[in-house]
Amino acid sequence: MEFRNSLTILFSHIGYVLKIMVWIIISLIITAAVGAAILIPLWKVLATSTDAVMWAGELKDILTSVWNGTVNMRVAVFDLVPTAVSFVKTLTTNAGAFTGLVFALIFLYSLYSFVMGLSYYTIADIINKLMASNLRFGFASNMAMNFKKCCKYSFCRLLITLPIDLGCFVIGIFIAYGLFSVAGLFTFPIMLILVILFCSLRALLFSGWLPRTLYHPEERMYTSFSRAFTFVRTNLGGLFKAYFVTFSCVYLLASVLTVPTGGLILLVMPSIYYFLLRAVELVGYYKTKGYSFYLDGSTVVNTVEYGYRAPNQEECNTCEKPNCDGCPVDAGTKDEDVKETENTEADNTEIAE
Repeated sequence: MEFRNSLTILFSHIGYVLKIMVWIIISLIITAAVGAAILIPLWKVLATSTDAVMWAGELKDILTSVWNGTVNMRVAVFDLVPTAVSFVKTLTTNAGAFTGLVFALIFLYSLYSFVMGLSYYTIADIINKLMASNLRFGFASNMAMNFKKCCKYSFCRLLITLPIDLGCFVIGIFIAYGLFSVAGLFTFPIMLILVILFCSLRALLFSGWLPRTLYHPEERMYTSFSRAFTFVRTNLGGLFKAYFVTFSCVYLLASVLTVPTGGLILLVMPSIYYFLLRAVELVGYYKTKGYSFYLDGSTVVNTVEYGYRAPNQEECNTCEKPNCDGCPVDAGTKDEDVKETENTEADNTEIAE
């Protein structure tokens, strides 16, 4: 349900993909401008003190030969891996410049993640309004209106994702290098599956944060993050399958269309899956809460199962069972509904007296 409905929402509002792509380009330009000011001096130091230029030329020749089709992938891989290892070893001969290079790359990754992360809250808010009331909002105007929240969410998310990404990247490098010496070319399909699993689990970790933040703006960011697991855990299977299918489709499309489109698909695909990931988060939230939502201008999806529609659902919402399977809302919301019901009954009794 999550992936299918999210894909329908994507195609119903495909115009937002272009706006997200523009923001991706802006993020890349900002990162490249800052990166040029930092990396060029470091590269000059490494070029004069090591043989990095020679090995960089070797890497460039191998990649160019693959792109031109003069060598097959198998030959290129067995040339690329030892050349890359030699390139890194050459860089480490100048310990000071190499350390600066590593920290510069981490800083640039953090900068891009933060700038790109500013759009996450905006995208989610736009999709939420489309699903809840079929109202369209401009990308730039929404970001300007919620800029403080965008900055807060992006910064808080970065503090969590950066250690996870760095740790998994280092572990992945060692796993890939160890597997390559044993499995050869079979390393790539194994690593591909591991990367897709990691991306799916990473997306699952944050799947409830934005919806919770949108519907509970009074909460602190990390409070929303922790409380979001209340409803995410009830839909782990559906969300994980949606994320796994999403990242698998992204890889397949990118691998098939990169060469025919001259690499242009690498700009289009991120804008598509950024929208799709936010849509999956909100569809999962609506499903767990039992809310209806618009797929497009004329189609409304009712997420409540047929056995729990109107009268049964109302009875379930006022019960005192915190883990009632039939009630689509979480325990906190149920307690609030029970209190409201008790207060209403007390008021009616006073009026009757």
